Amino acid sequence: MGLGGPGSPAKINGRAGLLLWPVAIVLGCAGGSTASAQEWKLSTNLSQRMLYSDNLLLNRRNEVDTFGSVTTPELLLERTSPTSHIALNGRFEFEEYFDHSSFDSQDQIFDLDIEKALSERSRLGLDANFTRDTTLESEDDITNQFLDDAIRFISWRATPSWTYDLTPLDQIGLAASYRAVTYYDTDEKTDYQYFGPAINYSRRLSELSKFTTELTARRFIPDEPGDNYTDTIGTLFGYAYDPSERFSISGGLGVSYSEEHDEGEGSDSDVGYRLKFNMKYLLSEQLTARVSLSHDNEPSGDGDQVTRNRARVGLDYRMFERTTLGFDFNYADNVDLLGESQSTDDEDDRSRYFAVRPSVGYQFTEDLSLVASYQFRYKKFEDENDTATSNSVFLTLQYNFPTWAGTGF
Repeated sequence: MGLGGPGSPAKINGRAGLLLWPVAIVLGCAGGSTASAQEWKLSTNLSQRMLYSDNLLLNRRNEVDTFGSVTTPELLLERTSPTSHIALNGRFEFEEYFDHSSFDSQDQIFDLDIEKALSERSRLGLDANFTRDTTLESEDDITNQFLDDAIRFISWRATPSWTYDLTPLDQIGLAASYRAVTYYDTDEKTDYQYFGPAINYSRRLSELSKFTTELTARRFIPDEPGDNYTDTIGTLFGYAYDPSERFSISGGLGVSYSEEHDEGEGSDSDVGYRLKFNMKYLLSEQLTARVSLSHDNEPSGDGDQVTRNRARVGLDYRMFERTTLGFDFNYADNVDLLGESQSTDDEDDRSRYFAVRPSVGYQFTEDLSLVASYQFRYKKFEDENDTATSNSVFLTLQYNFPTWAGTGF
């Protein structure tokens, strides 16, 4: 495929380009017109969560029964002008586990979102994230093994983009993404890089609906001995329907082609399908439902690119003026029913995971709220005896400080 080898000049230059794009976008947005006043806003909150879990690691052998405390200050800084918007969100988590101080950690999560209009038709964007966390709190990578400890990791992600309105009905977009994940003090997980370009096109069919299509190329490079990597090209054809603020739905179906290059063993290819589906529906003034489904290739800290199915269902019901009920269901597996991906060659490597979380929230004042929730987690491998469950309860008190707003240049 045309991405070049792991150590090739094409790959090195490509990564340099990906890292320079975000710098160019930030400088372009910060520059702007000095004649226009900018609006600034700073929102902050502080939350305190107490928790109990009978199996903190979700491990069938090492079941850690513990109480814990998570203190989280959070801030959101926004800058808005007639042609740009910048939002920086920072969250700092201080975790302590009673009688299990080895799990204590101080975590940081930053999200940066930038939009800049170059003209009436042309726009730049940047979506970036930095995460310093442990596997206790992260469910992004549902591992294909039971972990015996909380593993520290650092993740970088940047996705610069450019969109252009060809006509009042047609739009084209270019994007590039880069992600790097590094794990510390463990041999249970593998560092990796995941990057590549994308091009998309959409045509508005009516005021309420549009047709979308996407072509992506990705390279997955695990940090293992040898020049091993996996290249994937994928397409996605979709439809979006947004008739009102109460209801929106979108979805897409496509195919992907992956080629795994293993130094000394040649290459192995696989053809599979891609699926994306999202829906939000305000069923009544009190009840809101959210549904998302996906089937796609994903990078993995297990040292392989895997094919994952994901499903999420969320319900929010305002029972009284100050009381809200919630329900969240998350499911993930690496069972590729139609493809022949490497993750399913060995049936023992197949895993299933789900979590159910009902909750009840009470709003004391506009700024002070309390949420109590229960979570049940379940993980199973193809071996019927290889299962683990976890029961957890959470009590979270959050206070939103007054928002500071002002103007400047």
